Amino acid sequence: MSYLYLVRHGQADRLGKNYDQLTELGWNQAKLLGDYFKSQRIEFDSVYTGSLNRQKQTAEAIIKSFTNDRFCIPDPVEDSAWDEFDSRMWLGIAAKIRNTNEHFANLYESYKHAWEEGKEETRRYFQELIQLVLADWVNGVWDPVEPYTFTEYVEKVSLGPKHIPNDVKSTLVVSSSTPIAIMMGLSCKMNPKEFPIFMKSILNSSLSVFRRENNHWEPVCWNATPHLQDPDLITIV
Repeated sequence: MSYLYLVRHGQADRLGKNYDQLTELGWNQAKLLGDYFKSQRIEFDSVYTGSLNRQKQTAEAIIKSFTNDRFCIPDPVEDSAWDEFDSRMWLGIAAKIRNTNEHFANLYESYKHAWEEGKEETRRYFQELIQLVLADWVNGVWDPVEPYTFTEYVEKVSLGPKHIPNDVKSTLVVSSSTPIAIMMGLSCKMNPKEFPIFMKSILNSSLSVFRRENNHWEPVCWNATPHLQDPDLITIV
């Protein structure tokens, strides 16, 4: 029996100029998760990340927690199937929505100004914008879109679990919120248009666990943060 421990990256620098970079809090969230795995005697036969820096940094902090105590843990393997969606998709769809939706256009301008000034409201604006963009993407409102439609992206993400060898007992994967939501939807055999249900709530450094049964990954737990005992450490953007 194989288990997949699927982790969302720690908090990234949404207020800075480079989102693909963990904040100090994000590093701490990942370290605490590594400490949690050790305390629960959870070890890994294989480790995967997407190709994004924030995913690799999260894996680095988790792995460091093991190696500091001389636990053996494999080097991570990069697999782009676990990447978050390409920003070109959301920027392209956002540009189209701005031309047809005044509320969205005003919200986008507020987001842009807050981002340029490094204000905390950036996170709230982004959450509202991205949900509107994702709804149109999932429903194919603007298809075809670059670099992929939602259907094509689901197919891409679905390859990630298939790349995990059948003979490993325990695998750590560090990914992002949308691939994790898709993995949950696929494991529950839901209609892909329902996957956004999960996209809204995935916390930074949260842990979702799946068990392989007859080549199908079944959910065991979802979006858990047992390593974040202090509520101030729990973030979503």
